[in-house]
Amino acid sequence: MKLKTSIESKEDIEKFILIINIGIMTAISEGVFIIKEAENYIYSPYSIEIIKKIGVNENIVKLINLGCELEDVESLIPHKLQDAIDDIRNTAINLLRKFGKSKLSTKKWID
Repeated sequence: MKLKTSIESKEDIEKFILIINIGIMTAISEGVFIIKEAENYIYSPYSIEIIKKIGVNENIVKLINLGCELEDVESLIPHKLQDAIDDIRNTAINLLRKFGKSKLSTKKWID
């Protein structure tokens, strides 16, 4: 079984990444997702390389980089982990807000 997604506009790509960030941080916070899974899905040097190549906003790239550092925070300063998660989630929400209410994309994300 496969689910394919394709997103064509830069704005939609950035929104998609931000929404994923918000969801993953919420899931980790609620204890239903672990950092290792998040690294497998999006928080990796590979993801950073790909999104940089397509010209994603630098603030969004920084968010992915912060996600890559969560495992270090968890192991070195565990009492700061929830703050780091909240910072990533809140920053993603604020960046998403900056898009405002735009018209709906004519292209669906799921193929």
